[in-house]
Amino acid sequence: MEKALKETVLDCLHHVQGRWLTLRELEERTSLPAAQLQTELRQFLQAGYSLEHHPRYGYRLTGVPDRLIPDEILRELKTQIIGRDILTYEEADSTMNIAEEMAKKGAREGTCIFAEFQRKGRGRGRHNWLCPKYKGILMTAILRPRLGMERICFLAVMVAVAVAEAIRQSLSLEAMIKWPNDIMIRGKKTCGILVDAETHKGKEPYFMAGIGLNVNLTRRDLPRDVIIPTTSLSIEKGRRIERTALARALLESLDKWYLLLKAGDYKSIKERWTELSQIIGQRVRVEEKDKEYIGKVIDLSSFGGLIMELDGGRRKTLKGEYLVVKEVLS
Repeated sequence: MEKALKETVLDCLHHVQGRWLTLRELEERTSLPAAQLQTELRQFLQAGYSLEHHPRYGYRLTGVPDRLIPDEILRELKTQIIGRDILTYEEADSTMNIAEEMAKKGAREGTCIFAEFQRKGRGRGRHNWLCPKYKGILMTAILRPRLGMERICFLAVMVAVAVAEAIRQSLSLEAMIKWPNDIMIRGKKTCGILVDAETHKGKEPYFMAGIGLNVNLTRRDLPRDVIIPTTSLSIEKGRRIERTALARALLESLDKWYLLLKAGDYKSIKERWTELSQIIGQRVRVEEKDKEYIGKVIDLSSFGGLIMELDGGRRKTLKGEYLVVKEVLS
């Protein structure tokens, strides 16, 4: 009969729900020596946990910091691939840059990098993504799917569906997808998505899926000099959002939809994207490789682009990687 796995110190403190645990009880439940336990408990205090100590009763957890701590996210995470390894940086130039360097060195598929603040957060088209410290979810996941080049645009489609679904299921907010990489709530942008690919001769390509999500920004925090109105989840929900639980929900949703992508179930992803998309049925002016088209968007193509019925009745399929929606006409 296999021996039961011992609990981590953090699990012990959480599982007793605020009750006291003596040092002896912690030793028995974790199999760690007293000196190592005390070191870990000091580290929890330094990380911002509210931890009470009583000479007779021991220790009890009374509060968790509002930080994206890897152990907290992993504690109840139910995924197969996404979140295998999690790292959090207090500050970084960009989680995309860190992910790229880690992927080059062989980081496992599903590794996720979070930053509490980004100095040079990357958005689509060389735009920056700005978010105050401790108020968003800024992350990049390293992905290594075996996709034909014609299917690469489906990665961004999959990520958009996963993010919208996580918001809908965990917060009951009607998140919608704005082509090509924004998540909208009531017509305001709350999230941007960026997917970059790297290919090296003789090696399998790898991908970085970056997500910048406005979580607990107040109206004062929102940028004013933007074309698209912005919002945050807390503004739309009317209360502060617990970021660790949301990060966990986000990784679980990414895992669900990424597994479908890896299994080749593009149909399910396409159908859900179509249901959540704001652009289906809209008459738009678009640009593809310096050519301009006007017509109604009728569907997502099986390769992640758009199918349009152009003014005049002709149908045309436009490739997602070259497509820019210039104007929504109706």
